[in-house]
Amino acid sequence: MGIIKEGMNWPPMNYLNWKQAEHSAWYSGDAETLANFYTEWSRANISNSPYPLANNESFWGRQIKNQGEIYVHVPIASDIAETSANFLFAESPIIRIPNKDKVPSIKASQNVLDKLRNETLLDSKLLEAAESAAAIGGVFIKVAWDSDLSEYPIPAIEQADKSIPEFKFGMLYAVTFWKVIEQDESGSKVYRLLERYEKGSISYSLWLGTSDKLGKQIELKAHPDTEKQEKVIKTIDMLLAVYIPNMLPNRLSRGSSLGRSDYSGIEGLMDSLDEVYTSWVKDIVLAQAKILIPEQFMRKHDGKMSYNIDKMLYVQLDIDPLTLGSTQAITPQQFEIRAEQFETTSNNLLERIISSAGYSPQSFGLNIAGKAESGTALSMRERKSFATKGKKENYWYSALEKIIKMLMLVYRFELNGSIDTDVEVNIEFNDGVTNNLSETANSVQLLNNAMAVSTDTKVRLVHPEWDEEQIETEVQRIIEENNIGAIDVPELDKWQTSYTENEGE
Repeated sequence: MGIIKEGMNWPPMNYLNWKQAEHSAWYSGDAETLANFYTEWSRANISNSPYPLANNESFWGRQIKNQGEIYVHVPIASDIAETSANFLFAESPIIRIPNKDKVPSIKASQNVLDKLRNETLLDSKLLEAAESAAAIGGVFIKVAWDSDLSEYPIPAIEQADKSIPEFKFGMLYAVTFWKVIEQDESGSKVYRLLERYEKGSISYSLWLGTSDKLGKQIELKAHPDTEKQEKVIKTIDMLLAVYIPNMLPNRLSRGSSLGRSDYSGIEGLMDSLDEVYTSWVKDIVLAQAKILIPEQFMRKHDGKMSYNIDKMLYVQLDIDPLTLGSTQAITPQQFEIRAEQFETTSNNLLERIISSAGYSPQSFGLNIAGKAESGTALSMRERKSFATKGKKENYWYSALEKIIKMLMLVYRFELNGSIDTDVEVNIEFNDGVTNNLSETANSVQLLNNAMAVSTDTKVRLVHPEWDEEQIETEVQRIIEENNIGAIDVPELDKWQTSYTENEGE
């Protein structure tokens, strides 16, 4: 099992593993999860670590559960991850096999690939994986198959914080995925299934331990969920799992092959944003209008003080109204809400967080003037977001090529499907900006007037989502309908003769 050993601490914990857990807590968008992480979880996992893992002086480090305490969490972390995924895969990438319209066997393979893509929900899974990668720093996609579930191989997502990868020269050569299949309430008895992917094989092992220890390996048949699981499955001669880093280098450990989270370095800013919003809400609560009145002004019913729900502003005081004087017996009280200062501070923090994560504030609806803009203007204003998108595409492009190739090979050799695997696959990412038809038409017209574009290119500009067959058909229709290139030969000869005579003069 490589680096897996009996009795080892579980999950394996070093600084990067701890940061993955921290970023996972932020990504959850749940205030209680954050409070638990920075108090209970951090202290439980810090005792034997050489790193200063927990900052208990931070806002969430101080939020030990107190009933009635007010705290507010702004889910900007999950917004960042979702925006990152939308930039990459909100519009599905174009996946094509070249020359599919010229070779029948390749066209058939493209049809199979399209069906595989649709039936296994590949596009949706890419969107899901990209969001996890932005949050945790990377994600794994493995290829599985089960003929009882689907006739096609199934791309499956594995989370980076539930995986133990092994790299050599920056390349993944083995990885172990793990999950808890049963745990008692005390955490003294935990069954874990480990699934190890290597080149040419997938192996499974069952371990019995505790909530913080892997324990010892036991037989697969010892648990009903794994009793029918094969110990080793021989596969095609390649590693059927791919790691996609969100971004490299990892600034916390530059020599690591693990990707960098979008949250890396901005945890303190997000913590401060929550503190500002919490203070803002507390200010609102404290500033609720109140009317200070003597206790005698309250009504008694069955020996108990009572009030009408429409008079919730009354606050009773155990004083004699005669000692206050008639003008001070009832005193209104309302504190000022410092809304403008809180809004300025929170907006400044939001912009700093978004910018440090690699995006333009406009991508999150900030600094919007309120007017509709063209696709070109939008691209210019969100240049930083599109630059980040371009960097991430570099990692996803090579990974997606491998994933598509693995799906095709498994379909052919493990599921006995009919598909040509000796072909290249072209992948194109969409630009993420939707131009309206009038903008595209104006661009095409300008190029056409400059005699700098062919009919084929014009069709491609207007219909970038079309395949070669659709483009060729449309080009032919345009040529026929507009009589392009149909010059009568005698008229051409007449023109050439006239041109020659004029040149002679």
